[in-house]
Amino acid sequence: MTYGEATDFVTEFLRGDNSNAVISPIHFEMAIMEIATMCVPSQLKVKFDGTQTDIFRMLPEEEVRVSEVETDTVTFYIKNPVIATPLMLTDEMPIDQQLSLAVVFQVCAYLSNKYTDRFEAKSKRTISVYVSNELP
Repeated sequence: MTYGEATDFVTEFLRGDNSNAVISPIHFEMAIMEIATMCVPSQLKVKFDGTQTDIFRMLPEEEVRVSEVETDTVTFYIKNPVIATPLMLTDEMPIDQQLSLAVVFQVCAYLSNKYTDRFEAKSKRTISVYVSNELP
């Protein structure tokens, strides 16, 4: 989902609640980071080699199969999302497509005057569905 599409969704969801909301890049960055504390978005998951400076959070070590008989221990991390300022509406959000609606709901929660809890619940439900659909 592009930032333009996400902004359109937020604007529509907030109609009659906070119709004058100003949506900024920081809202999207905060939403993506908050979502990345609750799950592991595959677009933000990167193999750690010890030189990274864009670490949002480290993940536990994983055993990965190198061959039929050999495994290796690998460490991954969640990288900080990079969001252009000013917001480029044609850019894709740096998160899995399945989580883009969770980002929209989280931004709505930040900007809503009346329904913050409702939007947060919708965001968490979307994340829950994403986690339940993840393949091992």
